[in-house]
Amino acid sequence: MSETSNGTPSRKVRVYDFELKKKLIDRASAGESVPALCKELGIKSVATAHGWMHQYRKRGGKIEAMKAQSKRPHHQPKLTSQWIIDKILKIKKEKPEMGARAMSEHLSRFESVNLSAKTVGKVFKKHGLPDGDAGASEARYRTRGDDGKQFEQQVEKETGEWERFCRPNSNDLWQMDIMGFYIRDAHKVYLISALDDCSRMIVGWGLFREQTAENVLEVLRGALVRFGVPKEILTDQGAQFKQWGGVTRFEKLLKKLKVEHIKARPHHPQTCGKIEAFHKSIHRELIDKEFFVTQEQAVEKIGRFIEHYNYGRPHSALGGFTPSDRYFGIVEALKKYIADYQQPKNKAEESSSEQIGVARASKLYLVGKVLGHDIRLQELGGQLSIHLDQRPFKEINLLAPLTIEAASATIPS
Repeated sequence: MSETSNGTPSRKVRVYDFELKKKLIDRASAGESVPALCKELGIKSVATAHGWMHQYRKRGGKIEAMKAQSKRPHHQPKLTSQWIIDKILKIKKEKPEMGARAMSEHLSRFESVNLSAKTVGKVFKKHGLPDGDAGASEARYRTRGDDGKQFEQQVEKETGEWERFCRPNSNDLWQMDIMGFYIRDAHKVYLISALDDCSRMIVGWGLFREQTAENVLEVLRGALVRFGVPKEILTDQGAQFKQWGGVTRFEKLLKKLKVEHIKARPHHPQTCGKIEAFHKSIHRELIDKEFFVTQEQAVEKIGRFIEHYNYGRPHSALGGFTPSDRYFGIVEALKKYIADYQQPKNKAEESSSEQIGVARASKLYLVGKVLGHDIRLQELGGQLSIHLDQRPFKEINLLAPLTIEAASATIPS
């Protein structure tokens, strides 16, 4: 008798072959004594023999049904396609901070692959990759409509009241805030940002040596030129935004534009939770990792980060769509096209697709409106397909060598 891992004796289970079972059942069915047969055939337990007899009768007297049954489960998880696994590993290598949930949302939005975060997590685990969603700190401040409603409950507890915070439309409300950090431990710089409350879109930003009112106005004016005038702007009570006993230049501009200025309570950063969360993300994912030698280098890297944040990074609070998707109001159109061009995610789906001649490699790059027209850019089997108002407009062969001159010649004037 062997021992288990905790030192207790384990019991060996004897496995009897089919021929022995058949011999006992045949003779017992003919009237011989089961105990006597057990003693003769070397079967230690009479109960085991009676169990065989019970199974034999239960299976309609079919002796072949007594053969050992496979313990393989009837349902096996479908294996994720290797091309998807390779893509996950490639993306994870480029963006190691991306977690399972963020990866799942990226695959859905940009690859038309509906793969759950749980399955992505298994791929991470199999290849020894760390998890940990990049949007973790962005989820710290919760608002109405977010999972758990933690922020809503906190505000209700503190103030006994709650006003709907997440605005329903783009440009209903912008949030502005300032974050400081050091360049090569030599001097401090300040990132001034403006964020659209509905979409989390960064509508304006700038990096400065000083956090002055003039620099705040520079960021605001740039955002107004690019994205129009919001109905409200939410800030803290910093001197650049609010001056006790007087009116700041910031407030004068808002009054001139008929924009309502909403001011957060002192020492209560949760009120500006969305832009606070963005600043935490850029600090954790870029500033804490990069060693900026010059301010110009920091501006370049921050610009790339914000471009990706706005246009290339699905946001968990936005249902897996990007801030630009929500800002420009194309989420519903994207849902339709992503569903229409869903990629096969496992071997079974790939086999089914091949049988009916369904092409893979379809990516939706852009859906939007230009001068009132619906525009869709999509890659279909090596062809860049341009659709105008739901109708095919132009196709460009991406697999053939194409110069700038040739590309412009293919577009009708």
